[in-house]
Amino acid sequence: MDELDLIRSFRADVPGPSVAATARADRAWRPGAGRRRSPRRGARFAAAVAAVAAVAAAALVIPSADDGGLGAGSARAAEVLRRAAAEVSGLPRALAPGEYWYVRRNTTWTTGVEGERAGAYTAMGLEIREEWTAADGTRRWTTRQAGPLRFPSAGDRARWEADGRPDLTPPPSEDRTRTGFHVGIREYRYEQLLDLPRDPRALYERFRDAAVRCRCGNGVDDQSFVVAVELLYTAPLPTDLRAATLRAIALIPGIEQRAERDILGRPGVGVAYEGSEGRQALIFDPATHELLGERSGAGGGSVDVASGIVDSPTARP
Repeated sequence: MDELDLIRSFRADVPGPSVAATARADRAWRPGAGRRRSPRRGARFAAAVAAVAAVAAAALVIPSADDGGLGAGSARAAEVLRRAAAEVSGLPRALAPGEYWYVRRNTTWTTGVEGERAGAYTAMGLEIREEWTAADGTRRWTTRQAGPLRFPSAGDRARWEADGRPDLTPPPSEDRTRTGFHVGIREYRYEQLLDLPRDPRALYERFRDAAVRCRCGNGVDDQSFVVAVELLYTAPLPTDLRAATLRAIALIPGIEQRAERDILGRPGVGVAYEGSEGRQALIFDPATHELLGERSGAGGGSVDVASGIVDSPTARP
């Protein structure tokens, strides 16, 4: 298959113009009130050069006729998503009773502090989160911190030191909950989740409807992006549904392709939406289009480092 045939094979319909409505749910899967958390997987210089070259090459892709209404930036982003959909992997099969989908995820968090001695400053940290999800929506999760505090600037570090170097690192935590599965604010049983349409336009319409129903105070396209990304990161989706979700995101007006780095510093191709709460982005490997991770807001993000089906809420693959 030549390059033109490959591009044609990933075409998707263009959605109609968005309506004025409200949207954007709290990203409830990010634990920890008061901390903004976040959008996985020789030389650093050589890697960066390769990534820049890949991004530049992607920018030269000729949009398909079906992308004509998206604009050049959105059409390039849509092409990245369709390529990624061809490479994505999820559950090899549906979960059976007594089984759990295990995910280990590295997540960054940020916290703002009103220092008593030197004024306000911001600190950041890295958290390892492990989560076990069953088909009935029950979850067990644990968190622990990894590495020292980091600061966005030398000034933030100086103010932290002047404040007496307080320990801002959250303690390890564990919890068991039954949160179910959600598309926006609507809860789904696992069987209903598996019945979501694989047709990209039909699935896009589900995300759009969820955004309208949310009435969260922001734009429909903005919230549609959030709904889709949350589904990718919170639900045990089989491979075909993960692929359909990526292709549905490709239909959201306003998505853009940008050069991004994940929280591990790896360069990638980002598909982003600039919304009222800042930029939300999915980050893909520039060569393989594997989903590396996501980023949101100022410095937040996550990467998945391990996953698999296990037979208890304490087992690891």
